[in-house]
Amino acid sequence: MVARSLLDFLDISAAKYATADAFVYGETRLTYHYFASVANRLASGFAGLGLQRGDRVALMMPNLPQFPLVYYALLTLGAQVVPVNLLSRESEIEALLNDAQAAGFVAWEGFARYIIPAAQKVASCGLYVTLGNLTPEQREALKPRVCVELTKLVSESQPLAKRPVINPEDPALILYTSGTTEAPRGVVLSHENAAAAALSCWETFNINHEHRFAAALPLFHNLGHMLTMNVALAAGACCVLVPRINANEVISTIAREKITHFVAVPSMLPLLLEGPGRNGSANTETEAATLADPLSSLQVFLVSGARLEDHLREALRQRFGKPIYEGYGAAECPPLITTNRPDIAIKPGSVGKQLPSLEVTIFDSRGFELPPGQVGEIVVRGGAVMKGYYNRPEETQRALREDWLLTGDLGWMEASGYLHFVDRKKDVIKKGGFYVFSQEVERCLISHPKVRECAVVGAADRALEEEVKAYIVLRQQESATKEEIVSYCASRLAAYKIPHHFEFCPELPHGPTGKILKRMLRERSSN
Repeated sequence: MVARSLLDFLDISAAKYATADAFVYGETRLTYHYFASVANRLASGFAGLGLQRGDRVALMMPNLPQFPLVYYALLTLGAQVVPVNLLSRESEIEALLNDAQAAGFVAWEGFARYIIPAAQKVASCGLYVTLGNLTPEQREALKPRVCVELTKLVSESQPLAKRPVINPEDPALILYTSGTTEAPRGVVLSHENAAAAALSCWETFNINHEHRFAAALPLFHNLGHMLTMNVALAAGACCVLVPRINANEVISTIAREKITHFVAVPSMLPLLLEGPGRNGSANTETEAATLADPLSSLQVFLVSGARLEDHLREALRQRFGKPIYEGYGAAECPPLITTNRPDIAIKPGSVGKQLPSLEVTIFDSRGFELPPGQVGEIVVRGGAVMKGYYNRPEETQRALREDWLLTGDLGWMEASGYLHFVDRKKDVIKKGGFYVFSQEVERCLISHPKVRECAVVGAADRALEEEVKAYIVLRQQESATKEEIVSYCASRLAAYKIPHHFEFCPELPHGPTGKILKRMLRERSSN
């Protein structure tokens, strides 16, 4: 199949599966025909407000049906969608709007207190579309910007008379990097980049129209919209929106909607092991089976975004006995670059093999390909690789070399093609001529029975350039000393890898999907 845009997939699915559910939210069900028609009317409404092809529009919305509706309406119009992290606050939103030169903002009313003061400082941002009602004071603060309520805009708009001509190479999405190691940058994906990414995952995991995805990850996240939402839509499958990441919400949704595919980052998976409730009475044998095992419909776990620890993988395997396809991806080539999958043997500890339409290998520091088994930089090329960073030509030039994307990640390949992720290049600690991989040290620390969470960074050192520093969160009711942890590490790590500095913390800084923000820990260490 050849698709030049996500809109091609929507057209096909709307025609082929018109009466099937495209999106489900609680009791609300949007069929493919209904979803496509509303997205079309909303595109017309946006055009009536002055938005046009090439405009960049920020989207800050929880996992509600309005997220995919706005997303596909903007794509239909030829505008560029800029998903915004739901945890962003005023200064971060202002920086993103300025960087993207956004023409407008579409958001849930609950975020208005952060968005309005940010938008007031951005000259290009002349349109505000809100889901829900603003107070008179908020509306006054937005003047002279155009302010419209989203539901009213849909109801008052007519179908789009003619869809604008969209070229496959036109920008479709600007995805801001998570900022775990440095300031966020806007990754530009074209319409054909996004289509290639969806098609590749669709084929890799053999998705069909009978499958049902749980969208528990925030949709602004690359795995959220690129995999859970776009791949499901391309295959004519159903995407069930989960508004909150908590055990009861996730488990009840899986049971009620017979979810088959659960897409997650590792930090979400313990929710499924917390023991789903089995209270209540059943009227049928089917209901009884559901109450006995609410997660029985699950067929597969699709996991990426961070390393899946061995103890968690084993606990999931024992509890469910379902395949766990662990993969590796990057914002610059979303959602996945390599993955374990149905047509290959699963190798725990490996992040699988390259996806169709992608080529992955390992380069040394001079840009030469390394043989199997040697650690170097993971590089990738293919249809899903970004066009570049928005308004950052020098950084784009450093990241893209002769069609290869230099990921900034270290890994090694087996001769059979399986990729093993080692660490972020920027997380490698340079200690007195030795290189210490932070994730290797973290795996040792997290195996200590008293440690709940940890992160390892480099701390400046006059003699050694950098010293190893560990931030540790202990389990409830536990206490430990530096000496105890050092003693534990001594039998498991070479002496130069053992942390010299320790900081015991009540918690670590996290991004919206649970990823630890090491950039903030390095800043704390330098201060």
